[in-house]
Amino acid sequence: MIEFQDVRKTYRMKGVTKTILNGLTLKLPEGRNIGVLGHNGAGKSTFMRLIAGAELPDSGRIKRNVKVSWPLGFGGGFAGQMTGIENVRFVARMYGEDTERMVEFVEEFSELGKSMTLPIRTYSSGMKARLAFGVSMAVNFQCYLIDEITLSEMHVSKRSVMKFLRQSLNTQTSS
Repeated sequence: MIEFQDVRKTYRMKGVTKTILNGLTLKLPEGRNIGVLGHNGAGKSTFMRLIAGAELPDSGRIKRNVKVSWPLGFGGGFAGQMTGIENVRFVARMYGEDTERMVEFVEEFSELGKSMTLPIRTYSSGMKARLAFGVSMAVNFQCYLIDEITLSEMHVSKRSVMKFLRQSLNTQTSS
C-alpha cells in the first residue's frame, strides 16, 4: 500500500506559488489499477513523482510498503558513454536484480539486437525509449507508474508488451 498523510506540495515560479496538493490524505491499495485524471497542469505528473519518491512533499508524509517503479520509459538516468548492456547491468545492481536475467529480458523485449553493445549516445530516440521501457519492465516492481505514455510513443512492439503481461500474470498466479 502507498499512503499519503497530510501531504502538501507547492512550486514557486516567478514569484507565484502554485499549490499542487494541500493536506492530501489518501491510501492507494495494493493489487489495484488506479488512474489519475486531470487537465494539463493539474499536478498528475507531480503526484506520480511523489509516489515514486523522485520528489519530496513540502510537508506531510508518504509511506510505501511496496517496491515502486520510476515512471515507465524514463531513461534520463542512462550514461551515454556506456553500452545498453552496461546500463542494464548498472540498473540491475542498483535494484538488487539478477543482472543476466535483466540483460536477457531487455535484449528480447527491446529488440535492439547488436545495438545493445553500442554506447547509448549513438541510439536514436526510439531506441533509447525501447531500452528504457524494457529496463522498466525488467525490474520486479510491485507498483508500476505510467505517465501519459503510449506504445506508439515508446516505439515498443505490441508483441513484446503482450509477452511481458503474460509472464507477469503467470508469475502472480503461481505465487
